[in-house]
Amino acid sequence: MNCPCKLLPGSDVIGLPNQLRPRFLSGLPDVALKTILSAAKHRRFSASSVITNQEDPAERFFLLSSGHGRQFVITSDGRKILLQWLTAGQIFGGAAILSNPFQYLASTELLTDSCAFVWERQTVRELVSRYPLLLDNALSIAVTENIAWSIGAHISLISDDAHGRVAHLLMSLASGVGEAASGGVAMKIKNEDLAAGANVTLFTVSRFLRNWQRAGILTKGRGKILLRKPELLLAVG
Repeated sequence: MNCPCKLLPGSDVIGLPNQLRPRFLSGLPDVALKTILSAAKHRRFSASSVITNQEDPAERFFLLSSGHGRQFVITSDGRKILLQWLTAGQIFGGAAILSNPFQYLASTELLTDSCAFVWERQTVRELVSRYPLLLDNALSIAVTENIAWSIGAHISLISDDAHGRVAHLLMSLASGVGEAASGGVAMKIKNEDLAAGANVTLFTVSRFLRNWQRAGILTKGRGKILLRKPELLLAVG
């Protein structure tokens, strides 16, 4: 895979990919940024890799530097519940920052070939102590992204019907992990993912997608969707 990360021979990090401005590292002077990045290790992951597992000890902290993925939990009856989707620049494994050893609350899987910067738990805790702005940034992300996403998802679950939940999920994915393409926004997404994310059946997802495709709102391919007219998703069910 072509890696945009700036590295020394091996896996030592010396800089961020061009155009990547992670919120976790915002506001830091260049000297501090270099110190923080030099303490990370660079890792490459292939598509479909699961790199943190729910209930495993939180021993590492991650910043996704390329690619995208998502977090999920497995319920006691074996169902896979999709949570937040991740794009380049986002962090995960934040439980590693806590003073008392804790566990990952969710699993993280990568949907594309991806890269990440990885800090060991002790290392990231020393960095947070040395540079308190890192903790401020992490808390800001938790409140404005993670908790806000959870609130939005909960409100959608109890106030939207099935049509609204699938439509809002598609619009959210388009803005988060979609890529500009001829005629619209392309997303690598399966019917199963939409069903799990919107808490509906596969039959329901298939029906909505057929209707939207007939209306010219999107084009469905194997494992991907080209969203052409997102503003009409809620109008057509």
